[in-house]
Amino acid sequence: MDAASPRPQFGQSSSDALAEGRRVYVGNLLYTVKPVDIESLLADAGFGSYEKIHISVDPISGRNPGYCFVEFPTLEEAERALASLSGVELLGRAVKVGPCRPKAGGAGAGAAQERPRGRDPQPRPTFERWGDWNGEKAAPKADQQQGPYGALHHLSDMKVSEPDGRRLYVGGLGKMIDQAQNEAEVKELFAGFQYEAIGKRITPHPSTMEKPGNHHYCFVDFPSAEEAARALAATNGKEVPGGFLRVFPARGKAPASARDGIDDPETAATRPSAAGGRGGFQRGTGGAVAAKKPLDDQEVAERNQRQRTIMEASSWRRGPAAQ
Repeated sequence: MDAASPRPQFGQSSSDALAEGRRVYVGNLLYTVKPVDIESLLADAGFGSYEKIHISVDPISGRNPGYCFVEFPTLEEAERALASLSGVELLGRAVKVGPCRPKAGGAGAGAAQERPRGRDPQPRPTFERWGDWNGEKAAPKADQQQGPYGALHHLSDMKVSEPDGRRLYVGGLGKMIDQAQNEAEVKELFAGFQYEAIGKRITPHPSTMEKPGNHHYCFVDFPSAEEAARALAATNGKEVPGGFLRVFPARGKAPASARDGIDDPETAATRPSAAGGRGGFQRGTGGAVAAKKPLDDQEVAERNQRQRTIMEASSWRRGPAAQ
């Protein structure tokens, strides 16, 4: 997963599940896996019920961070999941499972919300990606504005209405430190405008990185095309540290991974559409760019290391690998 991804936050019931050994880590997920796919995985493996799936879904790209948590009603069911799910394929990739245990010293799930003394608390994100999934029809309407329900609703809304000018490409950004920094910076850039979701900052292609200036970018969704147009007019060409902003209407489908999408408007006018095998944002009418290769062994290893780093920094730790 991305090292910059926010830590998962758990409530009291999840804290109980952690202490009782009923929470199971499910990892090595394709970024395109959705909560309903996790449900299918459980159902196909003979798990007729579960308490919740705790998962993050990005409202712009639709991707998950590569892992989620499943809480079972009993310890016996959790242990059966640990024994039977490891190596089972989900959308063509074998999943990995492991137990979740409290950190040494008795720190529970609430520890994820603690911050070092003297450090300002992070502001509430524009969109809370992490949340509980209890089935497609289980969430009350009040909960559908955030978490996986809200993300999927937003994705569906944008897909139905796109391209309609509500999504902007924001280029010319510096390297992202973490998602909180990205949120704060983009909020400042669009202060005075209404926006619905801020995507994660994306690293451009290495060939673009060699050029002078800032080339990182993200996508921002607005409630209307008119609001997006006003924001574009006010920010495109605006001077920022290291260069100038490049703001354009985005076109096409959101990428399933941070490697998809346009690298830079000056060097890549388009990306292959979903029909080409990998969805990507499109801008302009330039020539098609060949689809990128699948992750190599080094990239897979780097992704797994990022995943382990977040796991160790969170409010839980994995126990011994399931046999």
